Amino acid sequence: VGKTSIACATALTLADQGRRVLLVSTDPASNLDEMLGVALGDVPTPVPGVPTLSAMNIDPDAAAEAYRGRVLGQMPSDSTAGDLATGREQLSRACTTEIAAFDEFASLLAADSTEWDDVIFDTAPTGHTIRLLSLPRAWTGFLEGNDRGASCLGPHSGLKMQEARFRAALDALSDPKRTTILLVTRPDRAALREAARTAGELQALGLGNQRLIVNAVFHASRAEDAVARALEQQGQQALAEMPAPLAALPRDEVPLHGFDMVGLDALRALFGKDH
Repeated sequence: VGKTSIACATALTLADQGRRVLLVSTDPASNLDEMLGVALGDVPTPVPGVPTLSAMNIDPDAAAEAYRGRVLGQMPSDSTAGDLATGREQLSRACTTEIAAFDEFASLLAADSTEWDDVIFDTAPTGHTIRLLSLPRAWTGFLEGNDRGASCLGPHSGLKMQEARFRAALDALSDPKRTTILLVTRPDRAALREAARTAGELQALGLGNQRLIVNAVFHASRAEDAVARALEQQGQQALAEMPAPLAALPRDEVPLHGFDMVGLDALRALFGKDH
């Protein structure tokens, strides 16, 4: 639904106002590089032509490898070779990659950094994002109820040291003064239903400071074009009938544009001159 273009345009708007902005993608299929015209890695990279904007991609494989090293390094100094081998085996499972991606996410979210005024996360599609944002509560609950092994999360002794970091991340996500959730959708019934379901799931996680962005809203440019008028009416009707919890959110509408969202000029034009 154009969430990456919205994230890029938002970051550019803030950067053009002189704010120091870090744009981070947690989407394994991100095309942030193409849209901004710069090769990105797992460290902040300045965006050419925008002095106060940097961007980065969280590489799941690199994050998993770094995470394994940190967790194993936090095991007690008297750990046996068997303990280390068990820990390494636990951290080799598929779900460790998702845990590691959140660990990177948490380090940025929980940090009291003076380097950035705003950090914008371009997250993966809905299901992956809900799992990602559910991890702090799941992690904390696991630590409270388990004092032995920790499956793909790693050895309990190592994880206990990460607890404060995850609590800080959860606090940041739940604080409306620090975090705003932007739900990006289209003027389509199915998309709006998914957005409403996502809004409810995020609310249940304590992420209540939400704003709705309806992207690609079609407006007929010629009154005599019956097909265009019908398309416009279809979108407006979907918006008028959206689920009540979604309709109650603050909302911005972004018109449909006839150009690709690649390059700084196109991204700036997405919101228009008056945004």
